[in-house]
Amino acid sequence: MDTIEQTLAVATEHHRAGRTTEAERLYREVLAASPGHPDALHLLGVVALQGGRPAEAVDLIGQAVAGDPTSPLLHANLGHALHATGRSGDAALSFARALTLLANEGEGWGNVSALAGLIRRYDDETRRAATAEVDAGYAMGDVMRRHSLLFLLDGDVTHYEALTNAVLEDPMRFTVPSIHYAFWGMAMQLFQGAARSGDTGAFHTGNLTEYYRLMVDETALRYHLRRRMKRATPRGEVKRIALITNQMLGAGHQPTADAFDFARRLQDEFGREVVIVNSNAMAITGENGFVPEYTYNITEEYEGEQVIAAFGARVRMVSFPQKRFDEEKVNAIVDYVDGFDPDLIVAFGGSNVVADLFSGARPVICLPTSSGLPLSMARLVLGYGEADTAEGWPADMAERFRPFSFGWTLPPAGAERSRADFGIPDGGPLFLVVGNRLDQEAGPEFLALADSLLDRLPDARIAVAGGVESLPQRIAALRNADRVHTVRAETEIGAGQVQVQDVLLAQLLLEVAGAVQLVRL
Repeated sequence: MDTIEQTLAVATEHHRAGRTTEAERLYREVLAASPGHPDALHLLGVVALQGGRPAEAVDLIGQAVAGDPTSPLLHANLGHALHATGRSGDAALSFARALTLLANEGEGWGNVSALAGLIRRYDDETRRAATAEVDAGYAMGDVMRRHSLLFLLDGDVTHYEALTNAVLEDPMRFTVPSIHYAFWGMAMQLFQGAARSGDTGAFHTGNLTEYYRLMVDETALRYHLRRRMKRATPRGEVKRIALITNQMLGAGHQPTADAFDFARRLQDEFGREVVIVNSNAMAITGENGFVPEYTYNITEEYEGEQVIAAFGARVRMVSFPQKRFDEEKVNAIVDYVDGFDPDLIVAFGGSNVVADLFSGARPVICLPTSSGLPLSMARLVLGYGEADTAEGWPADMAERFRPFSFGWTLPPAGAERSRADFGIPDGGPLFLVVGNRLDQEAGPEFLALADSLLDRLPDARIAVAGGVESLPQRIAALRNADRVHTVRAETEIGAGQVQVQDVLLAQLLLEVAGAVQLVRL
């Protein structure tokens, strides 16, 4: 061989082809000619790791890192070697250094996400130490990415507090779509239970509530809605109702069925003129460095004005599938609603930004789709369940609360069925996973958790019930795929199974018509 580089190139070709004995011999030749060569040390360490000699790999790759501490790849592979020796704390720190170097180079989310996933498998103390390592070395000025990444690593709500504080202190540093994207990213992570430390309740009633209100105010201000919106005059009767929802996704999406059923009852049983405004106002397009990157779904065939039919009923709907929460989209929604000129706007669900944009111009009621404090600027905020109260709510929201119940009743139970009816053997614990969107939401982390659970409980089984298409193929790749069963969900909640309290609803309509004091924008 003429040069060290040529020898190294041939060695790596052998390595890629699986001829590790020949590769190892050539890597050692390089080191004999050039002691301390980082690439040769690193690759020789990889051979050792692949050959089941992790302690040797730690020594070799550690020497490589000492010779080239700026290589994310070297730090990452040192992390793998350390993990293989059981040194999880040191492994997490190596993964953290690799992640920090990649982030500071402006690396895209793919590799950063993979490293974050490696850190998140450890215990909380180890994750906190790795997060501190990233925080200390992070050199980019992207507020959204920095604090969302730190939260992703250790689940400490204080990182979201820092993010929201940065926006609250100087909102003009950020565009409206950027503020909007970060809000829905935080909301998704908190909804999925990613918070592991910090006072989540205080954050929700404090910083997140202030952030939400600022987002609504900044949207109205920067999109010039104060001049654009028509201010409705007080009216003595509610005849026309715009039911504004964040998203309508069609069959299999329970909130879609709920919104349709509620609109249907207002229309068919109360005689109101109703239109569902499908704003698609949850973030669909990435607008900043917030991680994990995400996108909410839309239903492409829902576009413009149309009549949707379900459960033997028909309801008018208008949809806005534009993928950016920009001025053009918001203006189009505002113009449509003003043209319909509703006597009342029902904000179907909390965090309903579009409905709240109208809160100073028209009567707005918030109808939550879950218990707890909804983020809303509506004049009245209804309860979701019979036991709901405003205890612990901020004072200005507590005075807007009205007891109400969405009125769930369970569907008919049907005949009792056994495991055998679903092809599931008797014996051992059975874990049931139920959902309408399992194809989208049962991701790699969930499947890894399922595999881990079945590893620990060798007589257990998992049954997955819900409409699925792609999930069974991913389940087939699990180690314990033979103990995960996909069963057909034969019942669905629809018309007649969601009961609205008629008398109370009528009283609320009268209260809105007669008591709402309009505030000028």
